[in-house]
Amino acid sequence: MTDSTAPIVVGVDGSDCALMAVRWAAAAASRENRPLRVLSAVGIFPGAYAPTAMMTSDVVVEAMQSDARCAVEAGTAVAKETAPDVPVDGTVVGGSPVLALRHASAQAHSLVVGRRGVGGVRGLLLGSVSNDAAIHAECPVIVVGGPTPTAGPVVVGVDGSPTSTAAIGHAFRQADLLQTSLLAVHTFGGFSGTAFYGDQHQIIRQLRDEAEELLGEQLAGYPEDYPDVKIERRVEIGSPADALVDAAETAQLVVVGTRGRGGIRGLLLGSTSRAVLQVAQCPVMVTHTAPLTRRSW
Repeated sequence: MTDSTAPIVVGVDGSDCALMAVRWAAAAASRENRPLRVLSAVGIFPGAYAPTAMMTSDVVVEAMQSDARCAVEAGTAVAKETAPDVPVDGTVVGGSPVLALRHASAQAHSLVVGRRGVGGVRGLLLGSVSNDAAIHAECPVIVVGGPTPTAGPVVVGVDGSPTSTAAIGHAFRQADLLQTSLLAVHTFGGFSGTAFYGDQHQIIRQLRDEAEELLGEQLAGYPEDYPDVKIERRVEIGSPADALVDAAETAQLVVVGTRGRGGIRGLLLGSTSRAVLQVAQCPVMVTHTAPLTRRSW
């Protein structure tokens, strides 16, 4: 949502990961001069509190509502501690967290979630709620999996696809807000030189030149909108997911589109975006459409 009064919304469920998401969201709200909304949902989760047949009993429902209220209160307290200047409100809504976050995203500037919540399956790094938000939200989604880094560039994956192009705009904007540099990563191939016949070095050099040209074209125009953002370009042979995960080790934020150039129609979250969300050591922003230009905000 582009409304200047639209809040940043953060989903909480009482988990440590959700509180780390609150800290990131509160700091972002301060940078963006926006209000923050701390949101929790009360839904039916068989086995979480009681056997399925008992889930609608008054005792169980009250227990769920109490947990949700506690999660919101804890999140609100952390938000006020992190960013005292930010207006914060907390709310508990009925229904599943998945649907509650989808609905909230329609009126939000951005949506922030923890990578895994209290119901996460051991060994599954990306939870069902954060996965659904990344795919279906109507605004940018930031997935936080650990403590927020305070230094390093904003990293963006570039592959020439429409969603990648949209991600570039968000990455520049975030780098400007964070007062840091931007690292644009593009990969090609995913093969070794032995895959070619003839002059392998010449072929690889030609592919690299074409990749660097594409990267330059994709970044064109942004330096004028964001003159304070220093730009670094990285072109590599190999997997885009590996390159982005490596870059994330020293980054403050990674920005990716939902699907890249190799995406399969109907598969809304591409393999690269999913891999980065699973293991990146810094927050990951998933974007769907381009942001306003700097001159518009």
